[in-house]
Amino acid sequence: MNLGGVVNGVQAAYAAMIRQGFGHIVNTASMAGMNPGLGFNPYAATKFAVVAMSEGLSAQLKPHGIGVSVLCPSYVRTGIGESGRNRPERYGEAPQLDPASPAAQVVAEIARRLEAGIDPGEVAAKVLAAIRNEEFYIFTHPNMREAVDGRFAAIQAAMDRVTANS
Repeated sequence: MNLGGVVNGVQAAYAAMIRQGFGHIVNTASMAGMNPGLGFNPYAATKFAVVAMSEGLSAQLKPHGIGVSVLCPSYVRTGIGESGRNRPERYGEAPQLDPASPAAQVVAEIARRLEAGIDPGEVAAKVLAAIRNEEFYIFTHPNMREAVDGRFAAIQAAMDRVTANS
């Protein structure tokens, strides 16, 4: 869902946008797509993939008059914790975690943070402003800056080393 849903959405929309000569794609990644140290690594990998795919699409689609943005939110009060209500009956009951397990504790912490997250309307306003201003990256939580600064500093330091040794 995290990556496949984005791929399917882009495939469904971009051909029509190219034909009409305009449009804007907004893909939803996560702050986990900027820094894998924020949590569950498989989740972060899918979100890094969404960021990378969006970066490539932006360059490819710009000549066709199509903008691309990538939304990298942190915690948003979306109600995702109640998404089980949409589970088709044919799949049966969702598996239950042992409440004492580490996985259940992580899920509980994520649910707590989501409940305290920002309002979806605030995210929507940031997305609309970014589209209007033709901005690529859309961040919603300024307090996440420190979480990515360390990663970017490590990348720059590695590039500086390789440059100095060339």
